[in-house]
Amino acid sequence: METGKIINRISNRLQRFSPNSQNKLGIGQAQANILRFLLVETAKRSIYQVDIEKEFGLRPPTVTETLKALEKKELIQRIPDENDGRKKKIIVTEKTLSMNDGVKWQVEKSEEVLLQGITKEEQQQFMNIAEKMLKNLELYNRKLDRKDTKNYE
Repeated sequence: METGKIINRISNRLQRFSPNSQNKLGIGQAQANILRFLLVETAKRSIYQVDIEKEFGLRPPTVTETLKALEKKELIQRIPDENDGRKKKIIVTEKTLSMNDGVKWQVEKSEEVLLQGITKEEQQQFMNIAEKMLKNLELYNRKLDRKDTKNYE
């Protein structure tokens, strides 16, 4: 089956939409993905490290190092939560916000290109199938984390 291969090909092609922003900010693809997520989500709600871990399926040390790098480049800040000082809310800086229009355009344009010639019904079918695939992978990874792979061997 070629499912993983086609998903990787789509992902690689999508990455071509963002090199200008990445180059201007001096960041790699993983950092750019997290910044895009922060730009979209911080406008709606407070974001914490655990949200990034869940969204991207990353381990805490990986996210910690990525956030440190983004903080060092002054693209994000981690500030104490108003209700729980132990938690650090992640916010984007003015430097990142200045790139927001370009990033927003890239996201919208990539969606437009991806969905050309695809009906609303087909889009919904794809989203349903992709969500199931994601859940399957998350379940499998949790089992791997527990060293319990006997059901998948």
